[in-house]
Amino acid sequence: MNHSPQPGSRKEVLRLAWPIAISMMSFTIKGFVDTLMVGQLGTDVLGAVGLASVATWMAMTFPWGILRGQRPLISQYLGAGQPEKAFSFGIHAFALALFCGAAVLIFAGPLTSAFRIYAESTDLSIGEVQIASDYFLTRMQWLLPTFLTLAIAEYLRSVGETRVPMLVDIFVHPLNIFLNWVLIFGHLGFEPMGAKGAALGTGIADVCALSLIFIIVKPKHKLTIGLLKIKIGRLREVLSVGFTGAVQFSLEAVSFVTITWFIGKTGAVAVAVHQVGIQLIHVSMLGGAAIADGGSVLIGKYVGEKDYIAVRKTLRSTLEIMTPYMLLIGACFVIFREQIGDMFINNDDPIEYAAAMRLSSGVLIAAAIWQLGDALQIAFRFALRAAGDHVWVMWAGILCTWLLSMPVAWVVVFVFNGDVADVWMAWNVEIFVGAAVFVHRWRSGKWARKRLVSD
Repeated sequence: MNHSPQPGSRKEVLRLAWPIAISMMSFTIKGFVDTLMVGQLGTDVLGAVGLASVATWMAMTFPWGILRGQRPLISQYLGAGQPEKAFSFGIHAFALALFCGAAVLIFAGPLTSAFRIYAESTDLSIGEVQIASDYFLTRMQWLLPTFLTLAIAEYLRSVGETRVPMLVDIFVHPLNIFLNWVLIFGHLGFEPMGAKGAALGTGIADVCALSLIFIIVKPKHKLTIGLLKIKIGRLREVLSVGFTGAVQFSLEAVSFVTITWFIGKTGAVAVAVHQVGIQLIHVSMLGGAAIADGGSVLIGKYVGEKDYIAVRKTLRSTLEIMTPYMLLIGACFVIFREQIGDMFINNDDPIEYAAAMRLSSGVLIAAAIWQLGDALQIAFRFALRAAGDHVWVMWAGILCTWLLSMPVAWVVVFVFNGDVADVWMAWNVEIFVGAAVFVHRWRSGKWARKRLVSD
């Protein structure tokens, strides 16, 4: 990773962030088009897939959190001038990805049975539960290549090589859309598979992504037996950092799935609108996360160098880029809410269509209000974790979610008989309180004592 003439400048953050942003925007477009395709099958199918998608994300969060544990270790050790040790952390993360993917594949059946029980407890019909279960099972069976690709991409981004994952994504995501078009609707001689085709298309695309990244990536280090050897102590380091993220992401995902269950008790249309909202919020959230990702690589590197002036400047630059972006997206949500909702809502019943459009407008207005708080949460969470303050970030994230998001959503649905738009609006409580908590932690300066490098 080369030094910028101005450490921590906006230019330096953008140099790392723009390829990540392209990757995430490509992912967002893929999800956007997938949702449009599934939406053509009907609001009921969209609701079923929405429920299964949230559960799939929950199943992925623990491994994903573990694999992201390599990020602060790699960037800090690179900053400290120990590149071989940084590479070794990447090797150990890949081994963990292999283990996690194999475990999910082996237990795909029991996981699907547990999901089916969850789906049956909502207001989905028997047919919708079957659609959701088929989608979920297929996704579980194809997660191994997803985890392996994620491990390699995380390593590359951690060392500042953000363009290779971008190139893979801008090839594979359009391929995923094409495969979904073929498999969902039965084009090119294939039998129509409906929602299950969307899950299968994603799995095949992930295999292609793994193959392509292996072809493109050329290791800069000589792959000796010693470098590739799995060491318990180093594995423990990756796990110790990754475990906090895994626990936090998993418990937050459980909270999100539970809130989705609350929403599911209000009807399939509400779940469908909820799924639309999730896809749309990716436009702002993932774009902001891409900028924060680029900044976090630099923050970890400068913490490794003990250059705390550059660390603080990097965070300022990150906020100066991402805040206007997220506020602009929020404004678009409000201004074009009717047009956006009409793109996704497909229902022949005029009463149900009108109800879905009303809910969609409410969700988009709520999402627009989120943006400032979300920008602060994302930027400061990423910065604190990159600096090594991962244990505090874990507890703060869990407490905000379980003491604010969950109880507030429960009260909205079961006490005040609120709808999905009301739940989304109430989420602003957790978002802005959480933002204040993370900002306060950064301003305290305690993160500066959490450096991960053992000198």
